[in-house]
Amino acid sequence: MNKHEINTENNRGKLEIIADVVDLCTSGIKKTHIMYKGNLSFEQINRYLRQLLKMGFVEQAIDDGVIIYRATEKGRVFLHYYNLMINTMQGNNEIALCLHR
Repeated sequence: MNKHEINTENNRGKLEIIADVVDLCTSGIKKTHIMYKGNLSFEQINRYLRQLLKMGFVEQAIDDGVIIYRATEKGRVFLHYYNLMINTMQGNNEIALCLHR
């Protein structure tokens, strides 16, 4: 999972959580593993996964009878541009702090 140094607060913003979840899903992962690795509650992971599925950033698949989540091409493109934005803003913490609120 990407750890972005821009956010100086303990709480992540919605965009950062979305990027973290999509990043976790790049290789296929179970919901509980996303929840624990992403440090999200059951309610949060359900809300974010619903949103990401609706946006087409992740997809559900069945692997050996278990539901797993995988990042789609659209999700990987989002992650690419999100990381470009974060890397561009690394030197300007004022802008970065505004985005995470």
